[in-house]
Amino acid sequence: MTVRKSERPAIGRLGKSSPGFTKTPVLGKNTPIAKTTPRPSKRPAADAVQNKNFAATWPLFGDAGPAFPAHPATTVHQLAPPSADLAALAGQPSPPSETAKDAERQRRRLPSALRGDAPEWLRAATSLAEWLDERIEKGSVEPHEQAAIARTWAAFCLGGATEPQILRVAHIVQRAHTAIRESPRGHQDLQAAFHAAAGVLHSGLPTVFKQRMPLERVVYVVRRLREEADSWTAIVQGTTELLGWTDYARVHAATAIRAVLERSRPR
Repeated sequence: MTVRKSERPAIGRLGKSSPGFTKTPVLGKNTPIAKTTPRPSKRPAADAVQNKNFAATWPLFGDAGPAFPAHPATTVHQLAPPSADLAALAGQPSPPSETAKDAERQRRRLPSALRGDAPEWLRAATSLAEWLDERIEKGSVEPHEQAAIARTWAAFCLGGATEPQILRVAHIVQRAHTAIRESPRGHQDLQAAFHAAAGVLHSGLPTVFKQRMPLERVVYVVRRLREEADSWTAIVQGTTELLGWTDYARVHAATAIRAVLERSRPR
């Protein structure tokens, strides 16, 4: 397989976390990783949550960021709104469906200057460029708009991963998937196999990702690889986890959802 040099613009290493993400909790070395996402015992204190900067998402630019959490649900928990807000949301009547005015506003985001038979990528790129130009000229954005820009940038930059790094991680994930699926099924032997495979997988990661990805998280990935019979699905899921893309997706989604909830709150 030939790997072409990426045509994406050169960027810095994976970005520093934005305010509110500077201290990502990492579970201890002896913390067991469950097969399913455990429910947290309690949410972060409401005042601590409210003091976070939810207008920004992570990461964009800067030096190497903080370690990814040992368990994938951690980033979502950090962005949980106060329990009172969730209780109020549950008690509200169902929001109205999209109005014709909303649909028309969404339709107008597509530039009218382009012909209807223009390629979709061209219509999307032109629309996005015009949307960004408007906000650059304005010099400010709403929180939900900043969250959208962060999601777009993280996707465009592939979370800071280069094509050779993606290929390497996919390759070692495939080997780990084959090895763990062929491992003995005895409970004690299987637990040892999880940790052995995770150690090999972790040591094979590109340096920038190995420094940020806790070994406990790699054990979690190996457990999932064991449960997945399809090789391609395993490669996609494992590579996505180890490159941090699932963390970016979760934190950006949580930020966008929280921004919408904040906007809908009665003034």
